[in-house]
Amino acid sequence: MDVIYFIKALLKRKWWIMISTVVALALSFLFTMDKAKLYRSNSQMSTGFTVNEDVKLRDENVNLYEADVKFNNVVETFNSPTVIGLLCYDLMLHDLTSPKPFTVLTEKQRHTPEYTSFNRTQALTILQHKLDSLQTLTSYQPEERKLLEYMALYKYDYESIKKNLSIGRLARTDYIDISFGSENPELSAYVVNQVIKVFLRYYRSLRSERSVENIGTFEELVAQKKAELDQKVEALRNYKASEGLLNVEAASGTELGLISQFERALVDERNNLNIINSSLQTVNSQLGQMGQGQVVYDNNNNNDIVSLRRQINQMNDEYMRTGSTDAALADKIKASRQQLQKLMSAAPTTTTASKTLTREELLQRKAQLEGDQRASMLNISNLQSRIGSLRGSVGTYANKEANVKSMQQEVDLAQEEYNKLKEKLNTALDSRTAASDNFRQTLQGQPAFRPESTKRMKIMALAGMSVFLLSTLGVLFLEFFDRSIKSPSLFEKNVDLKLISTINHADLQRYSIPQVLQSKVGEDDVSVKRQNTFRELLRKLRFEVESSNKSIFLFTSTEPQQGKTTLVQALAYSLSLSNKRVLIIDTNFCNNDLTMQLEAKPTLETFSLRPEEVSLEKVREIVTTYSVEGIEVIGCKGGDYTPSEILPRHHLLNYLPQLKTYYDYVLLEGAPLNDYTDSKELVAYVDSVIAVFSSRLSMKQNDKESIQFLQSLNGKMLGAVLNNVNEDYLEL
Repeated sequence: MDVIYFIKALLKRKWWIMISTVVALALSFLFTMDKAKLYRSNSQMSTGFTVNEDVKLRDENVNLYEADVKFNNVVETFNSPTVIGLLCYDLMLHDLTSPKPFTVLTEKQRHTPEYTSFNRTQALTILQHKLDSLQTLTSYQPEERKLLEYMALYKYDYESIKKNLSIGRLARTDYIDISFGSENPELSAYVVNQVIKVFLRYYRSLRSERSVENIGTFEELVAQKKAELDQKVEALRNYKASEGLLNVEAASGTELGLISQFERALVDERNNLNIINSSLQTVNSQLGQMGQGQVVYDNNNNNDIVSLRRQINQMNDEYMRTGSTDAALADKIKASRQQLQKLMSAAPTTTTASKTLTREELLQRKAQLEGDQRASMLNISNLQSRIGSLRGSVGTYANKEANVKSMQQEVDLAQEEYNKLKEKLNTALDSRTAASDNFRQTLQGQPAFRPESTKRMKIMALAGMSVFLLSTLGVLFLEFFDRSIKSPSLFEKNVDLKLISTINHADLQRYSIPQVLQSKVGEDDVSVKRQNTFRELLRKLRFEVESSNKSIFLFTSTEPQQGKTTLVQALAYSLSLSNKRVLIIDTNFCNNDLTMQLEAKPTLETFSLRPEEVSLEKVREIVTTYSVEGIEVIGCKGGDYTPSEILPRHHLLNYLPQLKTYYDYVLLEGAPLNDYTDSKELVAYVDSVIAVFSSRLSMKQNDKESIQFLQSLNGKMLGAVLNNVNEDYLEL
């Protein structure tokens, strides 16, 4: 489908589109004609969320997101059932007590059960109580439910007021805009002013209750956190007192310093023990030499070594006695031991000496070295014991320090929570004493002088345009999804067969084919035009048949109900008008409508003659003469069988070429190709085949397979006829 096709399709349906548009305009006019006049009033209220009027308290860093949330909260509170309900109660009280009510009930409303059962005194009491206590009516109470039904008569219920009340923030401003429309201008002005007062009462009452609740809650939490803080501080103090700790870190540092000193002393003492062991080994060696009869000599450093060792022992005893805390003495001991090591290393190992040693001297020296060895080992053991003790003390201090730090963290956390809650309590107390809000009514609502426009023209234009577009889209939608071959252009795109003729729809229910073809259809201009078109298109088909130079034609289709029977009759009648003899043979055994409509004798299945017995006279004995001169018919009984199954061996179809001498044309109607093989068997007996397609046919896969068969007839396929086409689509 192309754009031109859719445009022509729209033009063909233009009257439907135009009528729908006109109807929409008329209906919109009728609906807006009785629309009541609407008087609208406006008021405004500043919030102070984005601008603070107090210069001293002005905050230049306004959080726009928080301000937007506050605006939304205020608008939702305005629209809440509580605020609008309180406004409705105020309106109802006004109409019940004022000599000039806003709403006057009609006579019909005064006869309703809600009005007749209304208790005025009780209603005034209930409404005033609800307004004073800022409470809403409930439908669970019978009296309050009746009052709600009575208020609905005045349209003072939540839905009626909410429908005409508009509340919202003016864009990029600090103002809330309130708008209300009604049939009474004074009612509109009263509502936009009174709803602000009701809102402020409810909002401030709600905020005051929240402040009291917050202060009480914060006071309880502050007292609780204070008790927890005191408990944790007391626990830390008791732990330090029980462990005798004033400063765990200082004590731990002192112990670590002593351990370091003792470890250095232990290293020096081990070095001294090594020197003593070496000297003792030398003495033992000398005693061994003396036992072998050798002479042992002394060196000049022995006296110095003995004297220095004695000094070292004395200084070491003094250092241990003073608690091993004298650093100067420790350094002096270390220097003396280094000197002793040098002297002993410088002792000569040769036999050249100035003095010969006796055995008694060597034994005395050995005894002295063994004493020094035992003293040095005792010193090492003592130092190791002191170091182990100090290390155990340091481990104990580490555990105590971890406990103290853990308890201190708990104290710090409790202190932080206590400070935060105390700050919130102070803030709540400050907000209680400060002003509750910055809401101010900046624009007083006034009664409107003129009613609002009914917008009738806009509504009518919108309705007309909407229906016009919907109708247009509906037509395009139907055309796009309609897969039928309802026009010649669509047929050529979907069916790969030569289109030899197009036949329009004709009213054959009211008129017979002879009446249509002879223009005897009455005086209706439209009907005459349609029948003339049918006659002219049929003449084109007749021309194609006559120009083919063939005489025997088979009319078939892919599906049933395509108009073959009607088309065969019409073509036969049209040929008879040109003085042609036409024989119609009904070979559609599955549906012998042709036989039934022409009231032909069903003789096809029973006719059987040998070739030498065939003659025109015997054939004409089985034909039925049609009411129109020049047309004869041979009918069939019909049934669920094919020509090869029912026709005898010497049947009539074998002698069709011999009938050309008398009949100008022989027309056969075959069964549909999709469901039956009758037409395929009949192809062998005819000169040419004409396929009939209804414009309502939607192409399917089996239709395409049947078309492929028609294309394979090798010259016998004359073409296709698009039948029953609507006149609007003849040129598309």
